[in-house]
Order: sequence, then structure tokens, then C-alpha cells
Amino acid sequence: MKIELEDLLIQKLKTGINLFTGAGFSVLPSLTGEKLPTGIELCKEIQKKFQLEDIPIANGLSYLSEFCPELEFQEFLRSRFTVKSYNPLYDVINKINILSYVTTNIDNIIRLVMDKSNRYYLTNIREYGAPMGGCELPYIPLHGDVTNNESKLYFGDFDLAVVDKNNADLFDCMFVRLAKRPILFLGYSFKDKGVVGVIKKLLDLGTSDIWVQFLPEEKDAIRLYRNKGCHIIESDTESLLKWVQDNIHYEVSVANNNLVSDLRLEKYKIPSMTKVVNIPQAEYFQQGNTGWHPILAGVTYERKIVAEIENSAINNKNIVLTGCRFSGKTTILMQLARKINAKNKFYVDGISKGEAEFITNIIGGESAWIFFNNFTDDIYAYNIFAKNSNITIIGAAEEYYFETVRHLMDPEISYKIFDCSEITKEEAQRIFNKLPVGLRKSVFQYKENNDEKFSMLEMIAQNIVGVYTKKHISNLLDKIACESDELFTIIALVSYLSEFGSALSYSNIARILNIKVYPEAFRLIKKTRSYLRPYDFMLEEDDNNQDYFVLRSKLFALNIQKILVNDYKEKFANIVKTFTMKESMYNIARYNVFRRKAYDAIFFAKIFTKDEAVNLYEMLYKTSESPYILQQTALCLAYFEDYAEAFVQIDKAISVKPNNFSFKNSQAIIMFEANKRIQSIDAIDHMRMAMETLKQCYNNDKRKVYHAQKFAEFAIYLYYNFLIEDYLQEALAWLAEITKESESTTSEINKLKEKITHIMSKL
Repeated sequence: MKIELEDLLIQKLKTGINLFTGAGFSVLPSLTGEKLPTGIELCKEIQKKFQLEDIPIANGLSYLSEFCPELEFQEFLRSRFTVKSYNPLYDVINKINILSYVTTNIDNIIRLVMDKSNRYYLTNIREYGAPMGGCELPYIPLHGDVTNNESKLYFGDFDLAVVDKNNADLFDCMFVRLAKRPILFLGYSFKDKGVVGVIKKLLDLGTSDIWVQFLPEEKDAIRLYRNKGCHIIESDTESLLKWVQDNIHYEVSVANNNLVSDLRLEKYKIPSMTKVVNIPQAEYFQQGNTGWHPILAGVTYERKIVAEIENSAINNKNIVLTGCRFSGKTTILMQLARKINAKNKFYVDGISKGEAEFITNIIGGESAWIFFNNFTDDIYAYNIFAKNSNITIIGAAEEYYFETVRHLMDPEISYKIFDCSEITKEEAQRIFNKLPVGLRKSVFQYKENNDEKFSMLEMIAQNIVGVYTKKHISNLLDKIACESDELFTIIALVSYLSEFGSALSYSNIARILNIKVYPEAFRLIKKTRSYLRPYDFMLEEDDNNQDYFVLRSKLFALNIQKILVNDYKEKFANIVKTFTMKESMYNIARYNVFRRKAYDAIFFAKIFTKDEAVNLYEMLYKTSESPYILQQTALCLAYFEDYAEAFVQIDKAISVKPNNFSFKNSQAIIMFEANKRIQSIDAIDHMRMAMETLKQCYNNDKRKVYHAQKFAEFAIYLYYNFLIEDYLQEALAWLAEITKESESTTSEINKLKEKITHIMSKL
């Protein structure tokens, strides 16, 4: 084994280096003998699997694979390259200070390694977008990833010939992360012209610290790459990993009775008063800026539900706190985090499954409490915590988003649900009495009738002076729109990104305004913050990364989106359109959350014309080929009453995922709505067909709430318009069933139950 500049490589492995791996890296067998096939072995398997014995394997895997049926070949690759166990020698990767991990491999070995890591958690930028820093390890699988079902796996000659073009944004992102930083290439025969091109471009960009591993017998390749300025490592994968094991030392602390002092968990700890930003009481009450200061200072009123949740958590361990928007969920969660007496307690917000695994790996077997805000951003992260018997988890999220992912809760875990949406008159009065005298109105107000909703949003709007109003925000936007298009764009963009779970970065601003990140984008952020400050509208740094910005005021965020849609529709639509067309998903923070919300059909229909919306959906579909984009396209078309094309689009989605009941639900809704106004026997028959589809969805899918709700709405419509009683009894039974199972029920479901009960009382 020979390593050029060995001492320098050791230093770079300790201080920071990028890893770039190929097929030769994944060759080591697991302890049970499981191993991935070599190129020749895989060719023989493919020949047999797809009956291609007449196609010579001498031309290579990429040639042979071109003769395989596309869908079946993708399924075969996904199955063949998903391993269940791996060689423990791969764990030495955790000793290396890795800046980013790039690979042309499609297997899941690195994921399995990082699932057990307490140094890193893996973030695939294909799923999660722009890295946010901290202990995350940015993962860039250039040819696809078997664990991501939406990821195309590139193997054939024709695919590999265009992979860098099809994934141009991904390759650009890779070069940004690799350029002028040390890189170690492992497991390559360098027959892949794409990787050769990567090294050439990196050398052209001025990257000098490039180490390349070769087998000792690859003399010609060694000579060539040495001549180009690369540092050569002559070794097989096993020997090189053993060398890392012997030469790189990284002490990983083990969870013990002093767990709370582990620096890797520092950012999740409940802070003390001396370490939090001072938020004035007025800012908390009038603007809805929920931060740690008012919680720790005892400014906030502690609702009865706080003690109820604490009492329940002692025995139930897994708690879910839901509520409508601006119902006080975050305040309740923070109050619980402050008051519960536990040695190890941590507060997390919208983290991924990988980050949850990272935290649990450090915690080990120690007893701990996790307070998880916005846990529906990645429901699998909640599952990770809940399945650990030593962890008590309290998660908070909007009721709507919880219902959309509830079916993904691990069936092996039990949990208790609390809803904090409604505030009783007695408790509202007590909250009013605790308000600072200078901030509360002279007379306490509550809802006028029982049908009204009264959450924390209504409490603040009706009982606190000086709260952010739509008029106040609208006046500010009018001034900004007249004075500066750039500032208006930034405020609209940060509103859009904050609303849908992301954050605004300097690079986002640079891309949409066609300016440089430094100094122009930096200057504009500074100018925007200065402009907003006199109005008490704060654009603040994101908790996870100071290069990102969010709107802290929840009331401001709640109102500005409505104003932008209603009063600045054309201007706002153009900003969203420009951002969608120009910005790469790999530059959008928390893209996994953003994409589920930002491309919503109702939102697109509110701000775009039909043609604009369809064109954007077509562009998005070309980027990801996700059937969920087809679903949103269909729902958007239905909103514009283009039911014929809507049906075509949802049918395409179902053809990709025939067992997806969300798609079938959408198909039933489109079919029913399309036939409402026709008033013919055929139309009624089609509406009945839609009802049968909803029955199928309800009986076979875990997401019963949405199916039952639509079924009930349509049952009521059929009765009032055609005197069809056939579905009322079943609709009422379903609503009763989900009410009993859910422990908390939306006001919409209660209203539907009342309507059907009223109808049936007259029959």
C-alpha cells in the first residue's frame, strides 16, 4: 500500500475533506457474507433475469442494461442494491471529518453506516434541498439512490451519457461544495467518463488536494492521473479503510449520566434566561413572536392543558399536541419543556429522520424527554423517538398536517392526542386577566355564538390592543412597492418561503434578482432589515443557520400571505413563478417540507391563471417526474373547472401508483364535481361511481378522515339535490367512527355530523 503525501492526507482527514466514492468502494461483504455484485456478476444476473443471453456482456453493464424494460429494470436495481447489513469496517468513515459525501453508487451502505452514527446524520440534497449546517452530512448521489423511490437510477449507456445534463443543477451544487476543498476519490476504475470530467473540472477550478485510489496493477491510470496533478493511493478498499482505522483518531463520547453536557446536543437543550434573545412582552402578545424569553420569564399564561399533557405523558410516553394555526401549540410545548423536571430534555423543531437517529444514537439508553415542534415535517423522525422506550416524546403540529401524515405513524407505537384549538370562556377570561394592563383592551370579548371558533388567534385579535392588522401590513407593503421593487421582492419571497416551511438565503436573492451573492445580496438583506425595523416587522436569522432568514412574527406571516394573494396577486405571482423557474431545489432549504406545501393546487389556483399554473406544473414534473405533481395539476385544473384534462392528469398519476388512495380520492372528487351541474341520469351514475371509489378508499386506506369527510359532503349534496338517501347512514357511521378513534375532532366534521343527523331526523 502506498499513499502520496500521507501526512498531509491524515491532516485533511482530520480537518475536513470531501469523499467521492464509486463501485469499488461498496465491494466489502457483510459479516453474513452478503455483498453487492461486481460488474461481471451483475451482468450475468441481468442476462438471466431478463433472458438476454444473446446480448454479450463483454460490452459492459451500461450496454447490456439498455436492452432491459425500464420499469422492471429500475425495480430490479432497487432490490439488488438495497442491503440489510454491511461490513463493520465501513464504520471507520465516522472517524473522518467529512465535508460532503458524493457518490455514483446507488446502494444504501452509507445510509446504514450513518443510521448508527453519533457524529453525523445524512442529508440527501435530492430530498432535503440546501444543507443547513451543524452535524448533518450533505449527501449527493449523482446516479440515484435506492432508498428514494422517486429517484431514477442511472445505469444504461443512454442514461449515463446525459446524467450530468439531466441533473445539471445537482452537478452544479456538487461543484460548489467540492471546488477548492480537499477531495478523496475511492473505488473508481475511471472508465466512467462522467467522473473523469468531474476531476478535470475540479483541477481547472484550482482544486489541488485531490487524492485518487487505484489498485496497484492499474499502472497506466496511475501514470495519467499523477501527471494531471492528483495524489495517488495504491490500495484496495479494505486495506485503505484499515489504514484509516489505524491512523485517524476521533473520540466519540458515549452517553452516560452526564449526557446533558454533550456538545453535539447543545443546540437542542432548553436554554437559560442568560442565553436567549430578550423579546419584549408587547412583541410576544401583539406580533405572535414566540421565543424562549417570554416562556422562561413566566410572561405567558399556562393553560390547563399543560398540566393535563404532563400528567398523561408520565404513563403514555408518546403525546401528540394538535391545533389550528395560531392556537398556542408552540407556547404550550415550550412551557412543558421549561417546567418538566428531567435531567435530559431537548427541544427540536421540524427535524428529519436522520437527525432524530443522530440524537437517539447519542442519548443511547439514557432517559430523556424530547419536545418536538412541527413534527409532521418528517413523521418518521417522531417514530424514531417514540420507538425508544427510554424517550418520552411530545410532538406539536397543525391538525391539518397531522391528519395528512397520520397513516404513517408506526403501528407499533401508541400515542395520546391533545387538541388546543378551542379556548373556553372561563380560561379566556383568565388569560385576559394575566395580560399586561397596557396591552389589553378595556372590555373582555368572547365569541357571540357557539358556532364561532375561539382559538388563541381570536383571543389576541379581540382582546389585545395594537396587534398587527391587515391594514397595517398593507400600508407598509404599499410604501415598499412604490419605493423599491427589490425590497418588495425580498419581503414577498421570505413570506413565501417561511409560509411553506423553508427560509430565505443570500443565494436565493442573488438567483431571483440576477445579482451576486456578495456584496449585493448581503447589502439588500441589511437594507431590508433596516427598513422593517421602525415598523416592528422583524426579518431574523433562522435558528439552524445564520445565512438563512425567516419571519419571526406569526401574525405578520399569517396576514402578509393573504394580502399578497389578494392585493398584489399579479406581482406576487410573478415572484413565485420566477423563483420556481430559476431556483434549483438543491438551493432551497428544507425542500422536503417546502415541496409538499409550496406547489399546492389551491395556492397555485389563487395566484396564477390556468395556463400559468399548468406550465409551471409541467416544468416541475420534468424535473422530478413525481406523480404527486400530476395530482396537484389535476386538482388545480379541477379548481378552474377543466374537469376533462384534470381527469387525464389524475389518471396518469394512478397509472404510476395504482394503489395510492390519495390519488383515487382526488379522482373521485374530480368525477363528482365534474358531474354536479349536468343533471342527467348519466351524471348521477358517475357521481354514484365516485361514491363507490370513496368507499373503497375509506375501507382500504389509513387516511380515513379525508375520505369520510368528502363522502359525507357528497352524501348531503345528493340528498338535497336529487333526494338520494342511500349514503347518509354510512356517512354518519364513518364520521362517528373517526370521531371516536381520533380523540379530537375538527369543527367541519362536527358540522357534517349535525347536518346529516338533522336530515335523518326528518326522514
